[in-house]
Amino acid sequence: MDSAAREARLTAREREPDESRCLMALLPPETKIQIMSYISTQQSLSRLGQSCRAWYGPATQELYTRDAKEHGSFAMKWMAAHAVDEQTTDSAIRTLEVSRRWGGQIDAVHRGLREWESLRGTSQSSDGDLYETSTALQFAVFLGNLRLTKTLLDMKASLRTTGSTLLLNSMGSEEVLLRFTDFQEMFEEDPFDSAFPIFLAFLQSDSDMCKLLIEHGAGREAMILGPDTNPKVMSILHFAAADRTTDYRQWQCLFHEFREHIDEPWPRRDALTPLHIALMVGCTQGMEMAVEYGADKEARDGFSRTPLSVGIKGIPHDEDSDPGTSDDRTMCFRKFVELGANVNPEGDSVLVLAVQYYAPFAFDYPLMRHLIYFLLDHHADIHGTLGPQNTNVLNEIIKTMNHIKDQDPPTQELLKELLIDLVDRGFNLTTPAPGLPSPLYLVFVNDDEIEKWLLDLLCEKGATIHEHEVDSAFRTWCQASVMWKTNEYDAWWQHQGQEDEIFRKWCEHPYNAWWWQHVKQISLQTVTEAYEIAFNRNRQLYDILTHLPLPAPPDDDRFIDVAFESEHLWSWRVVVQREYEDDLLAAFYFDEDENMIHSTVRKYHAHSCYSAADAILDVLHLRDQGVDIKEQNELTQTPLELLLRLGSPKDDYMEFVAFLDEEMRKQCGQDDDIE
Repeated sequence: MDSAAREARLTAREREPDESRCLMALLPPETKIQIMSYISTQQSLSRLGQSCRAWYGPATQELYTRDAKEHGSFAMKWMAAHAVDEQTTDSAIRTLEVSRRWGGQIDAVHRGLREWESLRGTSQSSDGDLYETSTALQFAVFLGNLRLTKTLLDMKASLRTTGSTLLLNSMGSEEVLLRFTDFQEMFEEDPFDSAFPIFLAFLQSDSDMCKLLIEHGAGREAMILGPDTNPKVMSILHFAAADRTTDYRQWQCLFHEFREHIDEPWPRRDALTPLHIALMVGCTQGMEMAVEYGADKEARDGFSRTPLSVGIKGIPHDEDSDPGTSDDRTMCFRKFVELGANVNPEGDSVLVLAVQYYAPFAFDYPLMRHLIYFLLDHHADIHGTLGPQNTNVLNEIIKTMNHIKDQDPPTQELLKELLIDLVDRGFNLTTPAPGLPSPLYLVFVNDDEIEKWLLDLLCEKGATIHEHEVDSAFRTWCQASVMWKTNEYDAWWQHQGQEDEIFRKWCEHPYNAWWWQHVKQISLQTVTEAYEIAFNRNRQLYDILTHLPLPAPPDDDRFIDVAFESEHLWSWRVVVQREYEDDLLAAFYFDEDENMIHSTVRKYHAHSCYSAADAILDVLHLRDQGVDIKEQNELTQTPLELLLRLGSPKDDYMEFVAFLDEEMRKQCGQDDDIE
């Protein structure tokens, strides 16, 4: 031991000197006190006290008085820290008695530190720092010295004075340090600052010491968490609930004594109870103890999560995780359910959470799949929801499938199996959950191609949508040709005498029934967009739209632009042949100041299937609608001049030229007559 420790050996064996040979022994007390005032070191005072009987009393008194005033009662701490057997314990107890007689304080810590700050600095490394900021009780408890601890407690040693990790790092075994590191990793958000004596005993797995401390009034307080300005105390039950290394009944004394605090929340934002902690780390014995002593199985943490929900999140799902950890946490979760945990807490569906965690990693996460079926077998509500995330099991699967698309075929296949099984188990598709997107709607809002098997499954099971989803879903219905191309009743208006019956069958078709029930809520804007979609599909969709009881699209120039840009000639001819109000066609101009007849000429030139006869019919209709056949574009070209400039290899090209020429002559003649 170093010099400071040697100075503390105040119980060294007494000598029997011949005082007739020791002149200093004959000095009066006042002189002895004056002499001792010139001795500056504890070591010298100790040697003086051992020189003869006459000096033993005065030197010992001075030595202990100085130790109490200047060194924080170092002697009793050092002796407690080295009391490892009966002999050294006897010496430590004698030192306690002598030190207290001359002013020693059994709870002394470094002056200037508050009680809870008594041993904060983990960066301290010297023995001097350790003894300055620790108490004799902390040393005795940490060493497991029951006799010395009881003596200190009988002397009213404080159970409220704390110590820090410096004590553990200086005196702890490799096993203890490993346990401490494990707990730090479990509770990583807040650093451990300083520990109460009961936590030191707990780290040593010393239940007898814990019982002794409790018998003398130790509270549930185990550890102080930072920061300096706002210390928070953590309960020993949080640690006991997380201790996977103990025998089943080792910490029964803690749960029994502090059962009134079994639901005390962790002093930080997530406010976990001991039961939450047990489920989070997969400590089955801690969970069982907490339940046995009355823990609330549906207690909510700071994020309104139940212990079962926290247990789901605690199960590792990455491929590099320790299989043993996964097995422990899964077993803890299962046993908790078997002990009566509610698998259907309001607004916090554990089944949804399990599916949510499973879905993105389905191929690498078979353990969670088994847990999902375990929950289903224990009557988990298949329609349960997960509150703040506003989701349910089917929606979670569909959203994940939309996200991963074709990037992960094995996962897609597993999710497909789970989804089909959930539907077969009775998931209600006919009445979407209030406040949640309908599963069918989630299929439609997928940006990529719709999974036909999924669409078929949902539609065949009678899936519907919410009324407010009909506009978006109907647009998708128009865009997905598979929805309206394969219906054998799609041309019901052609079945004379059977129109109503055929139309009813068309409406009842699984691809149509889900939106048809909301047809009256389809907005005019959506109808307009539906026609625009039809202009870029084949004629079949347009014909269906025109025969549905939908609002008529407005007469505006949007259709003309869309039809002109469409690759399908039929859409242009439909727009041209429509009857418009307010001379819309006559007033409409494209870029380069071209009117509708100019555009018809361009369409004739671009589409090989656009015959002169059809183009002539369209021009005649436009003429009748007031479009001026002799009007010039910004290049001063009439439709005839534009046609001549563009040219065409078509056989009927000259027929179209002759028609426009004749119409031009007629129009010019009429203008001359007017003049």
